[in-house]
Amino acid sequence: MILLALTAPMLWSRLLFQILPSRSWTSTPLGVDAARPGRTGNMVRFLDDSGSMVVLPACSSLANMSLALLCWVTITQWFRHRLQATDAAWAALACFSVITVNVTRISLMGLSHSHYEYIHSTWGDFVTNSIMLALMVAVTVLGARREIFSRV
Repeated sequence: MILLALTAPMLWSRLLFQILPSRSWTSTPLGVDAARPGRTGNMVRFLDDSGSMVVLPACSSLANMSLALLCWVTITQWFRHRLQATDAAWAALACFSVITVNVTRISLMGLSHSHYEYIHSTWGDFVTNSIMLALMVAVTVLGARREIFSRV
C-alpha cells in the first residue's frame, strides 16, 4: 500500500502536469496556485509590478497534496490502522491543510520581488516545508489516534 502511495508524487502528479493542457486556470493543476489577475499561464506578475514569478510543478499544491496522501498512507499503514468511513475526510483534511499553506505561500511571494526572494530562500522554504510536514503528520495522527495511542 505504501509503495502504491509512493507512485502518487513520483509518477502520477508529474504525469498529470504533462497531460493536462495549460490554456485556462481551470484546466491546469498550476492554475489554482496562480489564479489571480495579471497571470499568463503559470506566470504571475508581482502586485507591485516589480517583475513576474513562475509557478513550477514542484511548487504546486498538487505535488504537495500527493505528499500529504503519501504521509497519510505511510502512518496509517505503519500503525495498522483499520480503514473507516471517516478516513477519507482525514486524508482530505491533510491535503487541504497542505494546499492552504502552499497557496498562502505563493500569494505572499506574489506581493513583490523582495517577498519572493525572502519566502523562496532556503530558510523560507525550510519554514514552509516544516509547517506543511507538521500539518500532514498532525492531521494523520489525529485520524489514526486510536491505533497510535493504544500502543503507547
